[in-house]
Amino acid sequence: EDHLFSVLPWLYLSLAIVGFLANGLAMWDLRRSEKTPTVIFTLNIVMSDLMVCCSFPFRVAYYISGHGWGSGSSVCLTVEFFMISCFYINLYCNMSFLLWTSINRYATVVQPRWGIFQAFRQPKLCWIICIVTWIFGIIAISGSRGYIAKMNTSEQRPKTCFEKVMNKGMEHLHVLHGMGVGMFFFILGLMLVSYSLLIFHLQKVRGGSMVGAGFGPGGGLKVRRKILASVVLFVACFLPYHVQRIRITASPETEDCLQKHENMRVKTLTILVAALSCCLHPVLHLMLRLPCCRVKRNARAPPKPEITRSQVTPIIQATELTPNIRYE
Repeated sequence: EDHLFSVLPWLYLSLAIVGFLANGLAMWDLRRSEKTPTVIFTLNIVMSDLMVCCSFPFRVAYYISGHGWGSGSSVCLTVEFFMISCFYINLYCNMSFLLWTSINRYATVVQPRWGIFQAFRQPKLCWIICIVTWIFGIIAISGSRGYIAKMNTSEQRPKTCFEKVMNKGMEHLHVLHGMGVGMFFFILGLMLVSYSLLIFHLQKVRGGSMVGAGFGPGGGLKVRRKILASVVLFVACFLPYHVQRIRITASPETEDCLQKHENMRVKTLTILVAALSCCLHPVLHLMLRLPCCRVKRNARAPPKPEITRSQVTPIIQATELTPNIRYE
Protein backbone atom coordinates (compact mmCIF):
# COMPACT_ATOMS: atom_id res chain seq x y z
CA GLU A 1 0.00 0.00 0.00
CA ASP A 2 1.25 3.46 -0.91
CA HIS A 3 2.03 5.48 2.23
CA LEU A 4 1.01 8.68 0.41
CA PHE A 5 -2.64 7.67 0.29
CA SER A 6 -2.62 6.71 3.96
CA VAL A 7 -1.40 10.20 4.91
CA LEU A 8 -3.69 12.17 2.60
CA PRO A 9 -6.85 11.85 4.77
CA TRP A 10 -5.07 13.54 7.68
CA LEU A 11 -3.61 16.23 5.44
CA TYR A 12 -7.01 17.11 4.00
CA LEU A 13 -8.58 17.03 7.46
CA SER A 14 -5.94 19.51 8.62
CA LEU A 15 -6.56 21.69 5.56
CA ALA A 16 -10.28 21.69 6.30
CA ILE A 17 -9.77 22.83 9.90
CA VAL A 18 -7.22 25.52 9.04
CA GLY A 19 -9.19 26.60 5.98
CA PHE A 20 -12.47 27.07 7.87
CA LEU A 21 -10.72 29.01 10.63
CA ALA A 22 -8.63 31.27 8.36
CA ASN A 23 -11.42 31.95 5.88
CA GLY A 24 -13.86 32.61 8.70
CA LEU A 25 -11.54 35.27 10.13
CA ALA A 26 -11.00 36.75 6.67
CA MET A 27 -14.76 36.82 6.04
CA TRP A 28 -15.34 38.58 9.36
CA ASP A 29 -12.69 41.16 8.49
CA LEU A 30 -14.06 41.74 4.97
CA ARG A 31 -17.65 42.16 6.17
CA ARG A 32 -16.53 45.11 8.31
CA SER A 33 -14.57 46.71 5.46
CA GLU A 34 -15.77 49.18 2.91
CA LYS A 35 -16.92 47.27 -0.17
CA THR A 36 -14.30 48.51 -2.61
CA PRO A 37 -13.63 46.48 -5.79
CA THR A 38 -10.58 44.80 -4.23
CA VAL A 39 -12.60 43.82 -1.16
CA ILE A 40 -15.39 42.45 -3.38
CA PHE A 41 -13.01 40.26 -5.37
CA THR A 42 -11.27 39.08 -2.19
CA LEU A 43 -14.63 38.29 -0.62
CA ASN A 44 -15.48 36.06 -3.58
CA ILE A 45 -12.10 34.31 -3.25
CA VAL A 46 -12.92 33.59 0.40
CA MET A 47 -16.35 32.24 -0.55
CA SER A 48 -14.72 29.98 -3.15
CA ASP A 49 -12.16 28.76 -0.61
CA LEU A 50 -14.90 27.99 1.91
CA MET A 51 -16.70 25.99 -0.77
CA VAL A 52 -13.67 23.80 -1.47
CA CYS A 53 -13.06 23.40 2.28
CA CYS A 54 -16.55 21.89 2.49
CA SER A 55 -15.44 19.24 -0.03
CA PHE A 56 -12.40 18.13 2.02
CA PRO A 57 -14.42 15.84 4.35
CA PHE A 58 -15.59 14.00 1.22
CA ARG A 59 -11.94 13.58 0.16
CA VAL A 60 -11.09 12.24 3.61
CA ALA A 61 -13.87 9.65 3.34
CA TYR A 62 -12.78 8.79 -0.21
CA TYR A 63 -9.15 8.09 0.69
CA ILE A 64 -10.17 6.05 3.76
CA SER A 65 -13.06 4.00 2.32
CA GLY A 66 -12.95 4.47 -1.46
CA HIS A 67 -11.54 1.00 -2.06
CA GLY A 68 -14.63 -0.55 -0.47
CA TRP A 69 -17.26 1.39 -2.45
CA GLY A 70 -18.64 0.16 -5.73
CA SER A 71 -17.94 2.43 -8.69
CA GLY A 72 -21.66 2.88 -9.39
CA SER A 73 -22.86 3.25 -5.80
CA SER A 74 -24.71 6.34 -4.66
CA VAL A 75 -22.07 7.18 -2.05
CA CYS A 76 -19.34 7.03 -4.71
CA LEU A 77 -21.29 9.29 -7.08
CA THR A 78 -21.95 11.80 -4.28
CA VAL A 79 -18.34 11.92 -3.11
CA GLU A 80 -17.07 12.12 -6.68
CA PHE A 81 -19.41 15.04 -7.46
CA PHE A 82 -18.35 17.16 -4.49
CA MET A 83 -14.64 16.32 -4.77
CA ILE A 84 -14.21 17.07 -8.46
CA SER A 85 -16.76 19.84 -9.00
CA CYS A 86 -15.76 21.92 -5.97
CA PHE A 87 -12.06 21.57 -6.74
CA TYR A 88 -12.26 22.73 -10.36
CA ILE A 89 -14.79 25.50 -9.70
CA ASN A 90 -12.53 26.79 -6.92
CA LEU A 91 -9.42 26.47 -9.08
CA TYR A 92 -10.57 28.46 -12.09
CA CYS A 93 -12.85 30.92 -10.28
CA ASN A 94 -10.00 31.80 -7.90
CA MET A 95 -7.65 32.38 -10.83
CA SER A 96 -10.26 34.66 -12.41
CA PHE A 97 -10.85 36.66 -9.23
CA LEU A 98 -7.08 37.14 -8.80
CA LEU A 99 -6.91 38.39 -12.39
CA TRP A 100 -9.79 40.84 -11.81
CA THR A 101 -7.95 42.10 -8.70
CA SER A 102 -4.78 42.78 -10.69
CA ILE A 103 -6.74 44.62 -13.40
CA ASN A 104 -8.53 46.69 -10.76
CA ARG A 105 -5.25 47.72 -9.17
CA TYR A 106 -3.78 48.66 -12.54
CA ALA A 107 -6.90 50.60 -13.55
CA THR A 108 -7.13 52.45 -10.23
CA VAL A 109 -3.52 53.64 -10.23
CA VAL A 110 -2.38 53.80 -13.84
CA GLN A 111 -5.47 54.30 -16.03
CA PRO A 112 -8.26 55.66 -13.79
CA ARG A 113 -10.01 57.42 -16.69
CA TRP A 114 -10.06 54.71 -19.32
CA GLY A 115 -13.65 53.72 -20.06
CA ILE A 116 -12.80 50.07 -20.65
CA PHE A 117 -11.53 49.75 -17.06
CA GLN A 118 -14.46 51.48 -15.36
CA ALA A 119 -16.20 48.14 -14.78
CA PHE A 120 -13.32 47.14 -12.49
CA ARG A 121 -13.55 50.36 -10.45
CA GLN A 122 -17.27 50.48 -9.69
CA PRO A 123 -18.51 48.15 -6.90
CA LYS A 124 -21.85 47.32 -8.54
CA LEU A 125 -20.20 46.34 -11.81
CA CYS A 126 -17.61 44.32 -9.88
CA TRP A 127 -20.41 42.29 -8.29
CA ILE A 128 -21.80 41.62 -11.77
CA ILE A 129 -18.35 40.48 -12.96
CA CYS A 130 -18.13 38.09 -10.00
CA ILE A 131 -21.59 36.65 -10.62
CA VAL A 132 -20.80 36.09 -14.31
CA THR A 133 -17.52 34.42 -13.30
CA TRP A 134 -19.38 32.03 -10.98
CA ILE A 135 -22.00 31.20 -13.62
CA PHE A 136 -19.43 30.62 -16.34
CA GLY A 137 -17.26 28.46 -14.04
CA ILE A 138 -20.18 26.30 -12.89
CA ILE A 139 -21.47 25.80 -16.44
CA ALA A 140 -17.99 24.98 -17.80
CA ILE A 141 -17.24 22.42 -15.09
CA SER A 142 -20.70 20.86 -15.33
CA GLY A 143 -20.37 20.59 -19.11
CA SER A 144 -16.95 18.96 -18.90
CA ARG A 145 -18.18 16.45 -16.32
CA GLY A 146 -21.11 15.56 -18.56
CA TYR A 147 -18.75 15.08 -21.50
CA ILE A 148 -16.50 12.75 -19.50
CA ALA A 149 -19.48 10.73 -18.22
CA LYS A 150 -20.75 10.31 -21.77
CA MET A 151 -17.34 9.13 -23.03
CA ASN A 152 -17.04 6.65 -20.17
CA THR A 153 -20.34 4.87 -20.84
CA SER A 154 -18.81 2.72 -23.57
CA GLU A 155 -15.89 1.56 -21.41
CA GLN A 156 -15.53 -1.18 -18.86
CA ARG A 157 -16.44 0.35 -15.52
CA PRO A 158 -13.82 0.00 -12.74
CA LYS A 159 -14.87 -2.15 -9.81
CA THR A 160 -14.09 0.31 -6.99
CA CYS A 161 -14.82 3.98 -6.51
CA PHE A 162 -11.12 4.67 -5.86
CA GLU A 163 -10.12 3.33 -9.28
CA LYS A 164 -12.95 5.15 -11.00
CA VAL A 165 -12.01 8.59 -9.67
CA MET A 166 -8.25 8.12 -10.06
CA ASN A 167 -8.49 6.98 -13.68
CA LYS A 168 -11.52 9.03 -14.64
CA GLY A 169 -11.55 9.34 -18.44
CA MET A 170 -7.85 10.17 -18.68
CA GLU A 171 -7.67 9.27 -22.37
CA HIS A 172 -10.59 11.60 -23.15
CA LEU A 173 -9.31 14.64 -21.27
CA HIS A 174 -6.58 15.89 -23.60
CA VAL A 175 -8.77 18.64 -25.07
CA LEU A 176 -10.12 19.69 -21.66
CA HIS A 177 -6.64 19.65 -20.15
CA GLY A 178 -5.36 21.77 -23.01
CA MET A 179 -8.13 24.33 -22.47
CA GLY A 180 -7.42 24.47 -18.73
CA VAL A 181 -3.68 24.87 -19.27
CA GLY A 182 -4.25 27.57 -21.87
CA MET A 183 -6.57 29.46 -19.52
CA PHE A 184 -4.02 29.28 -16.70
CA PHE A 185 -1.14 30.70 -18.74
CA PHE A 186 -3.42 33.33 -20.30
CA ILE A 187 -4.49 34.55 -16.84
CA LEU A 188 -0.91 34.39 -15.54
CA GLY A 189 0.32 36.45 -18.50
CA LEU A 190 -2.34 39.14 -17.99
CA MET A 191 -1.55 39.30 -14.27
CA LEU A 192 2.16 39.73 -14.94
CA VAL A 193 1.50 42.45 -17.50
CA SER A 194 -0.90 44.32 -15.18
CA TYR A 195 1.41 44.20 -12.17
CA SER A 196 4.53 44.96 -14.21
CA LEU A 197 2.93 48.09 -15.66
CA LEU A 198 1.72 49.07 -12.19
CA ILE A 199 5.17 48.69 -10.62
CA PHE A 200 6.77 50.56 -13.51
CA HIS A 201 4.27 53.40 -13.09
CA LEU A 202 4.83 53.63 -9.33
CA GLN A 203 8.58 53.62 -9.81
CA LYS A 204 8.33 56.37 -12.39
CA VAL A 205 6.07 58.71 -10.43
CA ARG A 206 7.65 58.24 -6.98
CA GLY A 207 10.90 59.95 -7.76
CA GLY A 208 10.66 63.62 -6.95
CA SER A 209 6.87 63.84 -7.11
CA MET A 210 4.06 64.36 -4.66
CA VAL A 211 2.88 60.80 -5.39
CA GLY A 212 6.00 59.37 -3.78
CA ALA A 213 5.38 61.38 -0.61
CA GLY A 214 1.83 60.06 -0.48
CA PHE A 215 3.10 56.57 0.20
CA GLY A 216 5.17 57.53 3.21
CA PRO A 217 8.49 55.95 4.15
CA GLY A 218 8.75 52.52 2.54
CA GLY A 219 5.23 52.72 1.13
CA GLY A 220 6.27 51.89 -2.42
CA LEU A 221 8.23 48.90 -1.15
CA LYS A 222 5.18 47.63 0.75
CA VAL A 223 3.04 47.93 -2.39
CA ARG A 224 5.58 45.92 -4.37
CA ARG A 225 5.67 43.30 -1.61
CA LYS A 226 1.91 42.90 -1.81
CA ILE A 227 2.10 42.44 -5.57
CA LEU A 228 4.97 39.97 -5.27
CA ALA A 229 3.13 37.97 -2.61
CA SER A 230 0.03 37.71 -4.80
CA VAL A 231 1.98 36.54 -7.85
CA VAL A 232 4.14 34.07 -5.89
CA LEU A 233 1.05 32.54 -4.26
CA PHE A 234 -0.66 32.22 -7.63
CA VAL A 235 2.34 30.53 -9.26
CA ALA A 236 3.26 28.30 -6.31
CA CYS A 237 -0.24 26.86 -5.92
CA PHE A 238 -1.47 26.57 -9.50
CA LEU A 239 1.61 26.16 -11.72
CA PRO A 240 2.59 22.61 -10.58
CA TYR A 241 -0.89 21.27 -11.35
CA HIS A 242 -0.94 22.69 -14.89
CA VAL A 243 2.65 21.67 -15.63
CA GLN A 244 1.71 18.14 -14.62
CA ARG A 245 -1.27 18.35 -16.99
CA ILE A 246 1.05 19.35 -19.82
CA ARG A 247 3.35 16.42 -19.06
CA ILE A 248 0.52 13.88 -19.02
CA THR A 249 -1.09 15.28 -22.17
CA ALA A 250 2.20 15.30 -24.08
CA SER A 251 3.22 11.81 -22.94
CA PRO A 252 2.16 8.82 -25.09
CA GLU A 253 -0.29 6.31 -23.66
CA THR A 254 1.47 3.62 -21.67
CA GLU A 255 0.51 0.23 -20.28
CA ASP A 256 3.33 0.26 -17.75
CA CYS A 257 1.71 -0.14 -14.34
CA LEU A 258 4.62 1.52 -12.55
CA GLN A 259 4.42 4.57 -14.84
CA LYS A 260 0.66 4.83 -14.35
CA HIS A 261 1.13 4.64 -10.59
CA GLU A 262 3.78 7.37 -10.70
CA ASN A 263 1.48 9.58 -12.81
CA MET A 264 -1.28 9.03 -10.25
CA ARG A 265 1.04 10.04 -7.39
CA VAL A 266 2.17 13.22 -9.17
CA LYS A 267 -1.42 14.13 -10.01
CA THR A 268 -2.49 13.60 -6.40
CA LEU A 269 0.35 15.74 -5.04
CA THR A 270 -0.29 18.63 -7.43
CA ILE A 271 -3.99 18.59 -6.50
CA LEU A 272 -2.95 18.82 -2.85
CA VAL A 273 -0.66 21.78 -3.61
CA ALA A 274 -3.47 23.54 -5.49
CA ALA A 275 -5.82 22.86 -2.55
CA LEU A 276 -3.36 24.62 -0.22
CA SER A 277 -4.48 27.91 -1.77
CA CYS A 278 -7.71 27.74 0.25
CA CYS A 279 -5.60 28.27 3.40
CA LEU A 280 -2.87 30.50 2.00
CA HIS A 281 -5.23 33.07 0.44
CA PRO A 282 -6.96 34.07 3.72
CA VAL A 283 -3.69 33.89 5.69
CA LEU A 284 -2.04 36.24 3.19
CA HIS A 285 -5.03 38.59 3.36
CA LEU A 286 -4.94 38.71 7.16
CA MET A 287 -1.17 39.28 7.18
CA LEU A 288 -1.42 42.14 4.70
CA ARG A 289 -4.10 43.74 6.88
CA LEU A 290 -1.68 44.03 9.78
CA PRO A 291 -0.58 47.60 10.57
CA CYS A 292 3.04 46.81 9.73
CA CYS A 293 2.05 45.76 6.17
CA ARG A 294 -0.31 48.59 5.36
CA VAL A 295 0.79 51.47 3.18
CA LYS A 296 1.19 54.61 5.25
CA ARG A 297 0.15 57.77 3.51
CA ASN A 298 1.94 61.01 4.29
CA ALA A 299 3.68 59.43 7.29
CA ARG A 300 6.58 61.61 8.33
CA ALA A 301 6.25 63.45 5.07
CA PRO A 302 8.80 66.22 4.60
CA PRO A 303 7.58 69.72 5.49
CA LYS A 304 5.97 71.56 2.64
CA PRO A 305 8.26 74.21 1.17
CA GLU A 306 7.09 77.77 0.98
CA ILE A 307 5.32 78.24 -2.35
CA THR A 308 6.06 81.34 -4.38
CA ARG A 309 3.86 82.75 -7.09
CA SER A 310 6.12 81.32 -9.82
CA GLN A 311 5.67 77.82 -8.38
CA VAL A 312 1.88 77.75 -8.18
CA THR A 313 1.13 76.80 -11.79
CA PRO A 314 3.54 73.83 -12.09
CA ILE A 315 2.27 72.34 -8.81
CA ILE A 316 -1.38 72.56 -9.89
CA GLN A 317 -0.59 70.97 -13.22
CA ALA A 318 1.28 68.11 -11.56
CA THR A 319 -1.65 67.51 -9.23
CA GLU A 320 -4.17 67.41 -12.08
CA LEU A 321 -2.08 64.95 -14.07
CA THR A 322 -1.43 62.64 -11.11
CA PRO A 323 -4.21 60.10 -10.42
CA ASN A 324 -5.63 59.78 -6.96
CA ILE A 325 -3.86 56.62 -5.86
CA ARG A 326 -5.85 54.35 -3.65
CA TYR A 327 -4.32 50.95 -3.22
CA GLU A 328 -5.89 48.14 -1.25
